[in-house]
Amino acid sequence: MAIPRKYLVDSETPGFYHCISRCVRRAFLCGEDLETGKNYDHRKVWLEKRMLELASIFSVELYAYAIMDNHYHLVLYLDPIAPLNWTDSEIAEKWLLTYPGRLDAPGFELQRELKKQAIMADKKKLQKYRQRFGSLSWFMSRLNEPLAKTSNAEDSVSGRFWESRYTSVALLDESAVLSCMAYVDLNPIRAGVVQELQASLYTSISKRLKNLSRKPELLTSPISSVAGCVNGRVVNIQLKNYVELVEWAGKSIVHPNKAKMPAHIKTLLTSMNLQSDNWLTQIKNFNKGSPHSIGCLAKLQDKAEALKKKWIKGVSASRKYYLRA
Repeated sequence: MAIPRKYLVDSETPGFYHCISRCVRRAFLCGEDLETGKNYDHRKVWLEKRMLELASIFSVELYAYAIMDNHYHLVLYLDPIAPLNWTDSEIAEKWLLTYPGRLDAPGFELQRELKKQAIMADKKKLQKYRQRFGSLSWFMSRLNEPLAKTSNAEDSVSGRFWESRYTSVALLDESAVLSCMAYVDLNPIRAGVVQELQASLYTSISKRLKNLSRKPELLTSPISSVAGCVNGRVVNIQLKNYVELVEWAGKSIVHPNKAKMPAHIKTLLTSMNLQSDNWLTQIKNFNKGSPHSIGCLAKLQDKAEALKKKWIKGVSASRKYYLRA
């Protein structure tokens, strides 16, 4: 039986999530239409720009993303209680940024300020907006809805652009976050679209590699978000190690049985409580079985207990891929 999202996404505790949205009809609505030959890659540009903008508005930190022709992936950190500490002015300003429009054009500065003051004067609205800025559903709504409307207008059609509501999976520990980030960053390689990370457009790994060309000192820093800064959360793995891990995995996918796992990568996976022999298989089939949560056995048991269930999906995979419970 499906578990309602309100039980899977904790409204009081910060955490990591893997989110997926897929286009309706599984068509290439964001890539190249094979029937007409028309290319819609500019929609990927819209989507990438919008997700980076929203991460700076909502209480979200974006760690990984991959925009494919008919779907996209996100790995994000959500802090649902952070907006409680934002000022009324910050809430009002962020709400106006969430719904950009005519008032953002030059010449409307006074009208925009008046609207901002009106929001600040309405305590009920402020309370409602605070809650929404810490909501995963509202973040995904503000990401998906504008793209759907713009794309439908461009195609002169109406109806659904996205297949259904987005899918979300809770990542219960840093090992799950690491594996999920690699899974997401390797999407173009796994799909056979490209063979090298540097050619993986519209992905977080591409953005990280570009940043490294300007700031090589980031290599020795822990992995931070590519957009958004709620509380400065980091994944305690050096970016250098992560890049090497993903590069090796990409080569292994393109050339099976030829890229032997280096000793330092095996050491990294072992330190993250992951079985190095099964890790590549794990990231190739990360969402197999449609799990609600991913993590070590102890974390899954805690999640099941919180949901008042004896068992949740993902237990067998956890036993296979983690070294210890």
